[in-house]
Amino acid sequence: MWAALEQEGLGANLQHYNPLIDAKISEHWKVPSDWELKSQLVFGKPVAEAGEKSFKPLENRVLVYGKK
Repeated sequence: MWAALEQEGLGANLQHYNPLIDAKISEHWKVPSDWELKSQLVFGKPVAEAGEKSFKPLENRVLVYGKK
């Protein structure tokens, strides 16, 4: 999906939902009650290039339990 949007000159941002807002979102957008909200893909025409991303070292962002 991401590649198809990019081919059309669009940019996208994936937003994950917090379950605390499920009821309000379902009510506002008339989402069927048997659906589970997981994420929202926001897309549109970029107004600038994406900036550089920097990340902390992996060992500072991921915890592994039971590691020997």
